This record gives sequence, structure tokens and C-alpha cells, in this order.
Amino acid sequence: MKETQTKFKSSNEFGSFLGLSELEMAIIQQKKKLIEKLKKSRVEHGLSQAELAQMVQTKQPAIARMESGLVSEVSFDFLAKVALVLDVSFTFKRLKAA
Repeated sequence: MKETQTKFKSSNEFGSFLGLSELEMAIIQQKKKLIEKLKKSRVEHGLSQAELAQMVQTKQPAIARMESGLVSEVSFDFLAKVALVLDVSFTFKRLKAA
């Protein structure tokens, strides 16, 4: 039996395929942006994942999971904790009306 692959032109198209609402997709996109900002800050501070983990009172694999971009694996509480430790601010943007 031959498997077919579906190709998506955008993350929104993929989200729609999964049945995610625009709000759910916006949340995922915001988390991804915050994760990218936190990883960049860690690197700029010259910290290893293990060093950051110790500062956040967690283990290195938790930082690795966060930085891998698997947004479903990371809570906003955890991201806020890392942001506070790294002194990173982040602004959530309101969705534009469709």
C-alpha cells in the first residue's frame, strides 16, 4: 500500500489541517518566538544548557526540550521562569481581526 504525503504551504495551513483555531495557532507561534528569544539570550550570556538548567532549578534535558522547539512539551510557566532568570522580556501581540 502506497502512503501519500501532504505538503503544506504554511504553518497556518498545517494548523488548519489539524483542526487548530486561529487563536491556537497564534499561541503556538508566540511560544516559538519566545523559545527562540530565550535560546538566543542563553547563548549570548555564554551559558550552557546545564548551567541555565541549574539557575532555573531543573535538569538540562528540560532546557534541551524547550530549545528543540517542541512547543507542546513546554508550558508558559516554564518559559516565564527561564525568561525571568535570563532577564528577557516578551510582549504578546493581539490577533488582528480577520
